[in-house]
Amino acid sequence: MRRRRTVASAALIFAAAAACAAIANALACPERRLDWVRSAPGRSPATGLPAAPPRVPAALPAEGPAARTAAQFLPHPDKAWLPISPVEAHALFLGGGLFLDARRSAEYRAGHIAGARSIPVWEADLDARLLELANQARDPSAPIVAYCSGGDCEDSHMLAERLWGIGLNNVLVYAAGFPDWQRRGWPVRAGIAP
Repeated sequence: MRRRRTVASAALIFAAAAACAAIANALACPERRLDWVRSAPGRSPATGLPAAPPRVPAALPAEGPAARTAAQFLPHPDKAWLPISPVEAHALFLGGGLFLDARRSAEYRAGHIAGARSIPVWEADLDARLLELANQARDPSAPIVAYCSGGDCEDSHMLAERLWGIGLNNVLVYAAGFPDWQRRGWPVRAGIAP
């Protein structure tokens, strides 16, 4: 009787640990998430179907960095976000790409990438702003650039995860963020967006 109780307790502890591991893995950022089931190369581990096509190779066109277009950044439904370089961010800006500032509203008002929309991840109206963005008539495969304060700031990554959660699967994170943009002398605005 005692042995049966011990085995049942051990099984319960194992099941609880497996559930905690599954939840932690599901909530982990993409680069830390584990593939539970391995599949053939070029196939999605979750579905076994062919994986989404990769981004266009890193080589830039002969016309220079600004020649890259939004069409060269393909959707990536298997990942919440992909990193982009400052040059790629600037090219998307020149091409009229949508930029989302994940910093707090006060920081946005003090200065932001020209034309960027404020969607602060730490403010109470985040869900309303995401709903407004999701309800706009726009191409769902068009790239969206999320940025924050650069360095150790993870707000743009958190915003990308939320955007992925509402079905936007072409989010690119400009990790160097606003300080890098400003340092390069690229277009900046202050105040609130029109």
